[in-house]
Amino acid sequence: MGKMYGGRYEIGEKIGSGGMAIVYKAKDTLLNRTVAIKVLREQFVSDEGFIRRFRREAQSAASLSHHNIVSIYDVGKDGEVDYIVMEYVKGQTLKELIRSKAPFSTERAIYIVRQIAEALAHAHANNIIHRDIKPQNILVTIDGRAKVTDFGIARAASSATLTHTGDIVGSVHYLSPEQAKGAQTNEQSDIYSLGIILFEIITGKVPYDGDTPITIALKHIQEEAQLPSTVLTGISSELDGVIMKALAKSVQDRYKSAGEFLSDLDRIQSGQTIIWDRSMTEEAGNETQIHKGLRQKINGAKQPGDKEDTLHRKGKKKIPLIALLALITIILIGGTASALWNLFYVPEVYVPDLKGLTIEQASIKLEKDGLILGENIEYDFSEEIDKDRIVSQSYPPDTLVKAGRIIEVTLSEGMEIIAFPNVTTTHPLAENAISTIKAAGFEGEISIETMLHPTIPENRVIEQSPAPLAMWSKTGDIKLFVSGGEELSMAVMPDVTGMPSKEAKISLEAYKLVVRAETEMSFLFPTDAVIETVPAPGKPVKQGSEVLIVISEGPGPVP
Repeated sequence: MGKMYGGRYEIGEKIGSGGMAIVYKAKDTLLNRTVAIKVLREQFVSDEGFIRRFRREAQSAASLSHHNIVSIYDVGKDGEVDYIVMEYVKGQTLKELIRSKAPFSTERAIYIVRQIAEALAHAHANNIIHRDIKPQNILVTIDGRAKVTDFGIARAASSATLTHTGDIVGSVHYLSPEQAKGAQTNEQSDIYSLGIILFEIITGKVPYDGDTPITIALKHIQEEAQLPSTVLTGISSELDGVIMKALAKSVQDRYKSAGEFLSDLDRIQSGQTIIWDRSMTEEAGNETQIHKGLRQKINGAKQPGDKEDTLHRKGKKKIPLIALLALITIILIGGTASALWNLFYVPEVYVPDLKGLTIEQASIKLEKDGLILGENIEYDFSEEIDKDRIVSQSYPPDTLVKAGRIIEVTLSEGMEIIAFPNVTTTHPLAENAISTIKAAGFEGEISIETMLHPTIPENRVIEQSPAPLAMWSKTGDIKLFVSGGEELSMAVMPDVTGMPSKEAKISLEAYKLVVRAETEMSFLFPTDAVIETVPAPGKPVKQGSEVLIVISEGPGPVP
């Protein structure tokens, strides 16, 4: 606490810790903003391998710029300590949210996971693999924005991507099979970890658990995950399919990119059907080959004119009629189902940001997105938003809601302006005047300027700005002019030479001068008599200024 790094970052409270570093809330004294600073643990300072990994985090993350990735501001070294300065995110980790809120609704789960996937898509586009995606490394702000942090073991995809000396890095519950084996990793390793997160927030449980890290790692390699819908009822088959494809053991069966993963989330949100079952696909392929082989055998065995062949051709005449009736039935049923689906299915849309818009602009924007502007408009004062523009809305921007939802808004009434009190009539003490101003409801900064006054005593209010009873913003700046005491004028330095020092001091102080004394040996003046003054007698001197008297310390005049 209170330590300064790099001559500008003042350490505050501890806000988190990990295997390699401790994270503190800090103040950037140069830019006057709050930041988070990650400091390498002391036990790793002499470990070059850990320092390289720690610096690689900064180098990887500093090249990324995305609203779902925590920004890196600075990297430095203070003495033997390496540190990284990052954006301070006010909120909590996704792991904390899961512990308190899971299982999440499908809409909220997709809303959060979509943001993480977009962050990964940006990182992967810049050839950076995170390799440690887990809820502890996802920060969620108060308004619901997810931000990926801790690129502690990320590395450029173009470089070698085998784990260091075969070590497994990353948290074991979210580890991909290839990471558990110590094999090569790529973007699909991050997608596997993201699939684990989606499984956890939608069911409240991780798909693989065990008594030891080794047990859990082996399950990632050997066991298929349960369908989420068998863990918790109410999960759609489409979401089952997306999660299971993300958790495929083989990278060939997994999503190829974060963009492909996002596309399937879009299909779920738009109500489209998603089917992904690798085992069914393989079986269907085998069945096709079997039928083909049987048909070849039949063609080789049956000859035209055979009794069986004749019966077969008679049967074929009936098939078209039956097939036609079946086709008509399917079309009718399908059409009815489609009509019912269109009747009852309501798509979901994201709420736009309406802040700063007029009612007319907001209405047009909402209508474009399939939403409705509410009629119950409220009003509130605002220092930032102009009058008659939207200050807030009933659903935060980017919230996922059903189309047709009514969005209520609050309009700005502008700055709140009230009458400023009179604090100069009785010239109150400055502290009393400040109390009066605050009691009247004013919250702005109050500055005090001191000035001399011939009649108003010291520390009492002389003037004020704004003027008494002026209409003023509750948060506007205020200035009080306070008396510094009686105004002093110029005088002539009196002659106190030869006087005893005590009498000389009384005489000079009567002229409102500040007296300073020094002693000096003298044979001409008696002991304790004033030898001379600075300034000399008759010279002009300003009241309140300092003067010097030189006092004899003997031995005095010769008898």
